[in-house]
Amino acid sequence: MKKTRILSFLLVIILAGVFTSCKDDFTEEDALNAQQTVDVSIYVTDYFNTTAVSGATVSIIKDGATVTAETNEQGVASFSDIKIGGGLPVTVEKEGFTKVNKLVDIDVTNYREGHFTTTVDVLSLTENTAIIKGKLEIETDLTNEETEIVPEGTEVIAILNVEDFSGNSIEISATTDANGNYELVVPATNYGVEYTLKYQTLTLDQKIAKNGNKGDEEFPATLPSLANISTVFNPHGSALDIPSVPSIVATLPAPTDADGTQAEIYVDFGSMTADGGIDDFDVDVTGTGYTPGAELNVTVTSLFGGSGLAAIWTVDGSGNVSGNANITDTGSGYPMTYEANKAAKDEPSFSFEVEISSGEIVLQNGDYGTGTIRAE
Repeated sequence: MKKTRILSFLLVIILAGVFTSCKDDFTEEDALNAQQTVDVSIYVTDYFNTTAVSGATVSIIKDGATVTAETNEQGVASFSDIKIGGGLPVTVEKEGFTKVNKLVDIDVTNYREGHFTTTVDVLSLTENTAIIKGKLEIETDLTNEETEIVPEGTEVIAILNVEDFSGNSIEISATTDANGNYELVVPATNYGVEYTLKYQTLTLDQKIAKNGNKGDEEFPATLPSLANISTVFNPHGSALDIPSVPSIVATLPAPTDADGTQAEIYVDFGSMTADGGIDDFDVDVTGTGYTPGAELNVTVTSLFGGSGLAAIWTVDGSGNVSGNANITDTGSGYPMTYEANKAAKDEPSFSFEVEISSGEIVLQNGDYGTGTIRAE
């Protein structure tokens, strides 16, 4: 009988040890994992006004699917049985307010809690706002004296960086109209806020005069021409150089002697007639190896129109081309300035930082300049 009581006592001790051991090993983390879900309330407020925002649509991702709820008069949207853990995607949207995307950590400090509340801030686009507006220009034609406007639909973004703001940063975007104008309505405060402006990088065809491509033979074997070349306009880049290209060139045939030198002549722009006629040429490189006494027709290549010129150069008795041409008709309508590319090298010009207060209108014009990368 005594033996039976001893065995029973030992069994009680062993079981007590087992249960004690299980209790020690079962941590708060185990309980938290066992619980797995809590109810979540998302409180939506206007960050600058610190007021509740009712009627906002709040979306979360629950078990791989989108679940939505609307904030009540207190600005609260409620969700049930949300898994505990980090990185719950939350989106808040309401007409007249900024859209916010945020990752929320469902971080409860006590595993017995069955509820979790977090705050998401938005900004009003109808109250306490300001306006940033301007016009964007660009040089997509280097051969004229005007500055072009950017294509319709060019994007401008104003980025508001607010410390401790739940969305981390707010981006307000607008696009240019047919006249290159844009307008951004942005949240602001009476004491002022700072925005960073971001301008879209553009890749467009640019009209440009060129002497030739890399690897081409020198003038007069290669003549100047106009081209539309794909060009990158980067607001943060450095402008490329603009080539000096004559708007008119005059050429003569090659010499009959293979060892001769082809004559090179140029137009005297200072002697052109009032209606754009050419009444003078000068020899730049004396030609040799031509047939003595031959009459050579002068050919004019104009990048911008003109017609009617008739001129003959008579080779002297030694087979050289020098002296003056015999111009029988000066023609008309030829360009009267040397440079075919009228635009000079122009760096991008933008203001990237803006400080603005409620009710203000800030004018921020911008110029993309003459291009930062050219295909040829």
